[in-house]
Amino acid sequence: MSLIDSARRVAAQDALHNGEDRHPADDFDTVYVQAGLTGCQDARDALPAAALLDALGPAGLRRIQGNGGLALVVEVPAPDWGARIELALLDLGPFAQVMVRNGASRSERPTEGNSNVSAVLSRGARIAGISPAPARYLPATLVQAADLVVRIRAPSNRVISSVIRAVTGKRARRLPPSVAAGLSFDDITAAIRMGTTPASCIARLQAAARALAGDDALGDDVPDLATLNGYGAALEWAQALVRDLDEWRAGRLEFSQISKNCTLYSDPGLGKSSLIRSIAKTAKVPLVSASVSELFTSSTGHLDGVLKAWDAKLAQASAIAPSILFLDEIDSIPNRATMDNRARDWWSPVVNGILASLDSTTSDITSRVIVIGATNHVNLLDAALIRPGRLYPVIRIERPDTAALAGIMRQHLGIDLPGADLSGVAQLGAGSTGAEVTSWIKGARSLARAEGRRMVLADLVAQVAPAETRTPAEIRAIACHEAAHCVCAVRLHVATMTTVTIADRRSSEGAARGIMTPRAFLTRSQLEHVAVVALAGRAMDALVGAPHTGAGGARGSDLDRATGIVVSLHTEYGLGDHLAYRGGHAEDALRTDPALRRTVEADLMRLYAQACDLVRENRPTIEALADRLVEARVLSGDEIAAIVARPAGKPRLTRRGRHA
Repeated sequence: MSLIDSARRVAAQDALHNGEDRHPADDFDTVYVQAGLTGCQDARDALPAAALLDALGPAGLRRIQGNGGLALVVEVPAPDWGARIELALLDLGPFAQVMVRNGASRSERPTEGNSNVSAVLSRGARIAGISPAPARYLPATLVQAADLVVRIRAPSNRVISSVIRAVTGKRARRLPPSVAAGLSFDDITAAIRMGTTPASCIARLQAAARALAGDDALGDDVPDLATLNGYGAALEWAQALVRDLDEWRAGRLEFSQISKNCTLYSDPGLGKSSLIRSIAKTAKVPLVSASVSELFTSSTGHLDGVLKAWDAKLAQASAIAPSILFLDEIDSIPNRATMDNRARDWWSPVVNGILASLDSTTSDITSRVIVIGATNHVNLLDAALIRPGRLYPVIRIERPDTAALAGIMRQHLGIDLPGADLSGVAQLGAGSTGAEVTSWIKGARSLARAEGRRMVLADLVAQVAPAETRTPAEIRAIACHEAAHCVCAVRLHVATMTTVTIADRRSSEGAARGIMTPRAFLTRSQLEHVAVVALAGRAMDALVGAPHTGAGGARGSDLDRATGIVVSLHTEYGLGDHLAYRGGHAEDALRTDPALRRTVEADLMRLYAQACDLVRENRPTIEALADRLVEARVLSGDEIAAIVARPAGKPRLTRRGRHA
């Protein structure tokens, strides 16, 4: 007896038993629940058969069993479903040919096999292609000529119920919501065993789901979202996602209505990866991580290998959906607008392939994959990657304020320092990242262990603000440098300062941080004011002593920021002497364009002269702020504002660098 005949017979028996006056063919959407599947006692046979019937529905089944030619495309959740779905399909109806492709060889490309497809269809025969979604590996002719496209998704409870009945011979009384969510083909079929009861099958499915989404999969140190601090709008988005997933599981919300994709960006060390792990743990969904560098190392490194590695990651996430696909360092996906012709020839197929497959996940209303991207350099992203419908919205994670920093410390301290007031330590560490907090606590614990005792608050303070080794003159010079940034930022309305510190950190001697004044766009004058603020520290160095290395050094230094602003002014924003767009890295542009280098140098010298004038005029305020900074080592935004507000008058710079 065929699979479909068995299903019809059991459906008819169930209809008669329930006193229903209808033909089973009229209500065939219940057949896969009633679980005919006689003879499919092995779960590895029953699962693909039930999933195929579920995806086909009554109309699809009639097309399969009808007469005449047919071009069929079947999209499966993952490559390991392909051969099993082929057997189930051949049990439903005759096909002259069934091709199963998953991109495993170079011959499995859209350009291969088209003449064969044409030959089969032209003589009125039937042909089917099976491939992971999207069906990019099937011959293009088959995809374009398809009379029927069947999309098999992660098994629903109705499919799981039918498989349990086929394997155990008994009905499953009640299944928890989305009992197989996140489980692979092997996970499901290993849990549903012959000779056992439906209850034991369900228990094994639940145990597999817990193992996949629980602490063992993500790590014991992953906190729940409710315990996180300092993530602002990103945490709000994450909490809304978890609430919506709970509503979906309860049947009160369609999955397509969930805002399930976004891009997170921040300075390094602010916990983007940690937040995503916490989302996965709290939402109880599996996490699949990928990065561009991993795509190269896990493949041949050639174009087809990179695309296959990417498709494998996407298929992995789809197979265990609902799941989170975490795309780290997405700025490594090149921006096509800034590539030269040579790079564009190689990278464009990769970028286009990634975007196309993302569409199958982010825009497909039936997809249950949550895609989250992360980057430290949002300005380098291809605009098509973060447009609405793909990895949107784009959410910035700000540096934690003092209260949030204290909360992060408490979270990482665990049982250490119970009841300790951490506000003072957090104030000393103002402007720091979560990664720095982790480093401090590890250092404090190590110090306590070395001395054979429990950690005390002084151990943590010693890590946040180590014993001073700089001379008083050096401390004073650093304070004047950072105070100059603060005062000039306020005077020129560039930013609202949030903190300034001269605590001796391993990463810097001092730091001034603020929130840029929000504007819809920036004029040339406003951009130049940002550069003047970056140069103000060096100008103050020269005024009170001599310029030193504190303004330069690595990327992110004062000189690097000022140079980048001026280069962008001429190459990207069309605010210089030319309108031609010449985007790219500042270093590359300066190295290859002598004329641009001369122009940028002239602008920097002019802006530096403005910075010198500005710090000279505001020297009393800068030195008052520096005095207080030497005393306290760290100042809040309110204290900075109070000191800067004392002098009257706010100078305005002209294009020539003089005050009006």
